[in-house]
Parts: sequence; C-alpha cells; structure tokens
Amino acid sequence: MKLFSTGKDVKFNVNFPIFKKVARKLPMPHSEHVGVLNSNDKGTYLVCKERLQIPINMAPANQTNSDHTRDRGLFLARQEMWEELHDLIHAYDSGRNATEAGTPLADLIIFGARADVVNAAEHALLHGRPAKGADFFSGVTALECMIEEHSNSYALALIVAHMHIDIGWAWRGSAGREFVSKVNQDAFHAHFDRASDILSRFCPKKIQSPALMSAHCALLPGHPHPAKRLNANFEALIKLDPHNSRHMRSLGNYLLPSWYGDFEQLDLQARRIAATTYDLWGAGGYTWVWFDALLVDPAGLEVVEIEYFLDGVLDVLDRVRDQHVVNLMAAHLFRSWQTARNRYLDNGLNQKITLSLRRGFEKVVREHLREIHPLIWGHAEIGFDNASRIISKERLAKKGKEIALHAVAIPFLAGLNAGQTISFTPEGITRIKP
Repeated sequence: MKLFSTGKDVKFNVNFPIFKKVARKLPMPHSEHVGVLNSNDKGTYLVCKERLQIPINMAPANQTNSDHTRDRGLFLARQEMWEELHDLIHAYDSGRNATEAGTPLADLIIFGARADVVNAAEHALLHGRPAKGADFFSGVTALECMIEEHSNSYALALIVAHMHIDIGWAWRGSAGREFVSKVNQDAFHAHFDRASDILSRFCPKKIQSPALMSAHCALLPGHPHPAKRLNANFEALIKLDPHNSRHMRSLGNYLLPSWYGDFEQLDLQARRIAATTYDLWGAGGYTWVWFDALLVDPAGLEVVEIEYFLDGVLDVLDRVRDQHVVNLMAAHLFRSWQTARNRYLDNGLNQKITLSLRRGFEKVVREHLREIHPLIWGHAEIGFDNASRIISKERLAKKGKEIALHAVAIPFLAGLNAGQTISFTPEGITRIKP
C-alpha cells in the first residue's frame, strides 16, 4: 500500500474524528523570520574580508552522513521494505550508532521513513491545503496499517509514533502554552494520544532502547502532568545514552518557565546531570542542560553560573574534537555574548557575564575553530528552534555564513586593521604581516 494512494481501495481505515474536524480549520501560514545581524563596526570582516581566510564547509561529514541516513529511511519506506527498516533501526539503536556530531542514526532513519507523510501534513497546515496530488490522511492510514501488520516491532512503531508527534507539533507550533488556540491544542493532543497508545506496548528499559525512551520523553508535552515525570524520564534516557547531548539539551528547554519548570530547577538539574555524567563529559553536562535554554530565554543569564558553563564548554571540546561541535559552541557563545551585551548595556549591570562570554567565545575561536559550518550559525541566530522549518536551509546557511565571518573576525580585528592576513588551517592559525 503506497503512502499517498488516493484510491478508494484502502482496506484498513483508522477513524480519527478529531483529525478530520481540525483539518477543516487549517491555519494560515506563519510569517518567516530570521534574525538580522546589526553592526556599525567598520573594522568587521566586511572591510577586510579578503584577509580573513577560513574554510567554509557547506557540506560537512556530519551533514552528509545525516542526509544519507535520512534518505535511506525515506527510500525504504517508499519501497515498503519494512523488514529491512526494522533491522536497521534496531541495529543502530542497540549499537548506539551516531554521526560524527553525535546524532543517533536510529533517529535519522526513523525521520526519513516518516518524512513523506509529515511533509505532506506540514504543507497542508502551512498553506491551508494539501500539496497537489497528496492526501496525507491516506499516508497516515497506510502507516497505521503497516504497524498493525508488524505489531511486535518497536522499531516500526517508532516511525508511526514520531509521525503523530511531528504532526502534533506542526499543529501546535513551538510557542508557550498560553499562545495556542483551542483547535490547535485539540489536534496536538489527538496526535500525541495516538502516539502514546502506539508506544504503550513497549517498555524502553526492558528493551534497553534509547530511541524508545527518547520517544517517551518526546510525548511528555501531551501528558496531563508532564512536570511530575520530566526529570525521571530524562534521567532514564540519559542513563541509557549518555553520549547523546541532545537529550540533555531537551531537558533544559523543558525546564524553562515557559514550559514546566523555572531557572532554579533548571540549574539544579544541570548540576545533577553534570555529576552523573562527569566521567564522560566533565562539567559538560551542566553546559548541555543550559545550552538551548539560554538562547530561548536569556533571563537565564541571571541564574546560570557562567564560569561553570564555560568550563563545561572546554570540557566538551577536550573530548569531542569534531568541527561540528566546535561550531556549535562558538555560535552559541557568540549569540549569548551579543544577547548579554544588549541586555545589560543600558544599566551597566552584570558586565562580568558579558566579558566572560566574550573571553569564552574568543578562546574557542583561537584554540579550536578551524572551519565554518554556516548552517549551525544560522540556527544559533534563531535559538536552535527546529520548529522553524519554514526558513529554507539555503537562506539560513547564507545568513549563518555572514554572521560567522563577522564573529570570527572580532578576535583578530587589531591585526586585520593593521593589514595582517589571518589564515585558519587544520594545524592552527597563522598571521601573515603585510
């Protein structure tokens, strides 16, 4: 059964009245937004960009590996090669296989396998109508039919559960709870309830599956009392897969005041995670839990222990030398520094935070950064908000390149203005006098 069959011969039909009800009230498209870099500094790279020589990697190995794995999942789903999909997801999950940047391959292949249906749903929600020739309800029904035929496969169940989670988020958006309309909330909960039903047959601790535990954590926003289960669920997930920093980052985001916690809880949990993962990450656990949260809500700058956070950045970079992670840290510190500078410029308070963030940023650039990954810098500008899918990768990468070149020039402005050429190589940074 093809995922987008529009014929009338579908034998298995899932009757979800709430899905059909809310589909009659498709929302208008959201407005596109990308942050704009403001600078009046004539000593930026715009003046001497020819003398700032740093490789721009538009297709880093991590991105290429990620794209290949997602494409493999997409191909296998389109060919209805479910047994092979099951075997690959199970192998990746049990082996904790990941990209160079730490993204689990199981997550990527699951993403690819559901992409057709989710993209069709998102298109309908964004534009107010399905794409020409696409019927995403038929796609949902086809995947539901598939898991009925493979009822013992937690791997295939994850594809369908994540499909519902993604469509639920497409309805809801990433805004705080108070900004979501009732019809969007109803659709969100309908999809999350269905995902929960699908996964209820499988115990992640018994199976020892990080992918399954991660999905249970992803379901928390649809739970009536998510705050009561948040820390325990994420601690169990981190214990199953401590190498994956994304779990810690998600935990911190959900502990923000706009979700299910407050800054004091967030800081306490960051310290707990740092303690339990110290052998692996050093102080990095503290940094990862605060990582996305600081960009989403800069008020956290008042609470985070900034020197501990920066110690964690260096501990992470001592352990993970991949340039993806270096770019991630550099882009975060630059954005946090700019935010702190603007936040405290008028009142003159907390200048220590601003200076510490600048020193941390410059240290990462000088000692670790050797090439620019533009897409990461573009994502940092919007707070790593992955729900902002309406922004094209091309536009985000273009903006990210502009921001990164401006940022990387800052530690070397004196030399650049004096006519020096600053050259980044894998071996280090060289300064060539005029």
